[in-house]
Amino acid sequence: MSFNDLINGALTSTGQVRNEPVQARSSERIGALLDAASAVVAEVGIERLTTAMVAERAGASIGTVYRYFPDRIAVLSAMSLRGFERFLRLGVENLERVHPTTLDGVFDCLIDASVQLHRTEPGYTSIRLSDQIALPDVAEGTAAARVAEPLAAIVAEEFGIDDEGLAARLDIALTIADALLVRAFLGAPEGDEAAIAAARGVVSTYLAGSTVSA
Repeated sequence: MSFNDLINGALTSTGQVRNEPVQARSSERIGALLDAASAVVAEVGIERLTTAMVAERAGASIGTVYRYFPDRIAVLSAMSLRGFERFLRLGVENLERVHPTTLDGVFDCLIDASVQLHRTEPGYTSIRLSDQIALPDVAEGTAAARVAEPLAAIVAEEFGIDDEGLAARLDIALTIADALLVRAFLGAPEGDEAAIAAARGVVSTYLAGSTVSA
């Protein structure tokens, strides 16, 4: 396996979009609606988001929103899935570029990806890996858990770690990092550097028993 297998191993199709975008125009329209929703969430939070706000921000009719999303939860789900996919793809780009030789190095690449998205993706701090919005029907419960299993298989092969509990520990490590990074970006658009460093340190300490050199 390769780090790129994380994408195929972790992504899922949940049918949150009412009409699948079979044309570029539909795909662009959905992207514009999600951009608008993300901007609104960044300003007012998840709880206050409405489909009417999405329509107004996107300059679209409420009927256009309902054509693709039956309600506000579907909008939030699609937002969350898009953020999840962007996290995976950016994390894999970092992994392929850096070629880390330790588990700490792997998580540094993933944390770097998350930090970048917190800084550049509106609404990302509100909807993140630990949320169950995107994957409510997945047995593992969270997107972090969905990353953990393929990541464990790759790490086991790359670093020669033979540990049946590795996926569960990676799930917890991802959840820890996610929660601490959210803390780092609450009220700080660029992130609290001390809190970001603490996230790295806590995850490193937690995974110390599994960290080996290639």
